[in-house]
Amino acid sequence: MTQSKYIVNMTEQNLNEVLQSSQQIPLVITFYAPSHKTSVEFTALLERVTEQYQGQFLLAKVDCEKEQMLTAQFRIQALPTTYLFKEGQALDAFPGVLDELTLKQRLSVILPKEEDIKFMQALDFLEAENYEAALPLLKEGWELSNKKNSDIALLYAETYIAMKKVEPAQDILTQIPLQDRDSRWQGLQAQIELLIKASDTPEIQQLQTDFDKNPSTEIALKLALQLHQANRNEEALDLLFHILRKDLNAEQSEVKQQFLSILSAIGNNDPITNKYRRLLYSLLY
Repeated sequence: MTQSKYIVNMTEQNLNEVLQSSQQIPLVITFYAPSHKTSVEFTALLERVTEQYQGQFLLAKVDCEKEQMLTAQFRIQALPTTYLFKEGQALDAFPGVLDELTLKQRLSVILPKEEDIKFMQALDFLEAENYEAALPLLKEGWELSNKKNSDIALLYAETYIAMKKVEPAQDILTQIPLQDRDSRWQGLQAQIELLIKASDTPEIQQLQTDFDKNPSTEIALKLALQLHQANRNEEALDLLFHILRKDLNAEQSEVKQQFLSILSAIGNNDPITNKYRRLLYSLLY
């Protein structure tokens, strides 16, 4: 049987240390004997599954022929016998063997949820300030929780704010339930307000005034470009879409080209991209 950093041999000497580790990482303890073929085969299956899950839990093996005191302490009456621990507590135990599918279903009681795994993976990217890699993981995690995990949502919005992308951050924050709008939520809203003020440049203000007086396509193109440069992409796209809805080939297709360029620049991870791409397709087809 193979051994890895996710698999340990549990003895009287390291018993407390191994059990204590379950405060940080789920723990599976299996009791087997080298002379007991069925238990050896099941332990081998557990090892394979442990490797598949790559650190989502720790496997501790107890050789009952060597560790008779531990065998008696856990009152083992059948081989194999397996215990499942989480946060220092035994949540489940079963004698005998299970097939791989049933074993994985049984392990779900101690394993992190899929959205929590995405969340932790995103944190690793955020530590390296790799926001683009973190965004799809946070999006997936939030959707896997049916948009009920507000911790993921807050980090998702916070990531967009770090990228100075106000609109998707605002959209996420508005979907967080009222009971979860704590001081962190308020703080993110305050950051958004500061970013909006900073992005309202004199150039944008002047172009907005000009456009209000004379809503021409030429001014709209200039205003949309300035809005895009200030990361106010939804405003830019909305402005251009209103023109395209009237004339898909406005300004010899320059409006459509700028619209597509903005979509390309903000990337597929931004929810605004999908929204306005669908709107454009509705005009094309």
